Amino acid sequence: MKAWNCWYFILNTAPNCVFYNSFYLSNSGATLGTSAMNISFGKLMEMDRTVSQYFASHNNPWLRAPLRALTHLGTGAVWITVYALFFIFLQNHFTQLILTLILAEVIGLLTIIVLRYMTKRKRPIIHYKYLSLTPWNRYSFPSHHALRSFIIAVILGTYYPWLLPFLLVMAATVSFSRIYLLKHYLSDVLVGALLGILLATASQRFI
Repeated sequence: MKAWNCWYFILNTAPNCVFYNSFYLSNSGATLGTSAMNISFGKLMEMDRTVSQYFASHNNPWLRAPLRALTHLGTGAVWITVYALFFIFLQNHFTQLILTLILAEVIGLLTIIVLRYMTKRKRPIIHYKYLSLTPWNRYSFPSHHALRSFIIAVILGTYYPWLLPFLLVMAATVSFSRIYLLKHYLSDVLVGALLGILLATASQRFI
């Protein structure tokens, strides 16, 4: 069994399967380092489930309502519309900014699709609605909302530094909403946020 197959197994099974999988690897001639990494990876997955179970059992309707509204700030349809409007009506003033955002978004989308099909991690909630045009959204890892939120926060914050603290708080809030609403696990959001920061930084070097 290859190392990646092992990680796929851990991502989509119960935490107590981790030790069996690690034992299997070490008895198949895999290195001790790989086995140790798989155990750590399994502990991370167990933490993910613990966090999600906590929010599932401590769900406050007064907090859930505003978070359901705020989570849409990370939705693709919203920002595609914003980019289009700015590009059409304010092209001379914001061309470089919009092109930088679009470049990061496109690379981010491709990254999301590849990682989701590689991991095929199930979402915390069983019945997750997704469009037939975006079948990769049935999978959870990593969070596209977190990725997009931090792309926008970092790039806009570079152009307008005085907005950066507010943008980072909003990005963090959108990311948290994905965990609280049981759309994603904690590690989905953390990796999505990290990818967003990296892609935002890289995109600004090309535009």
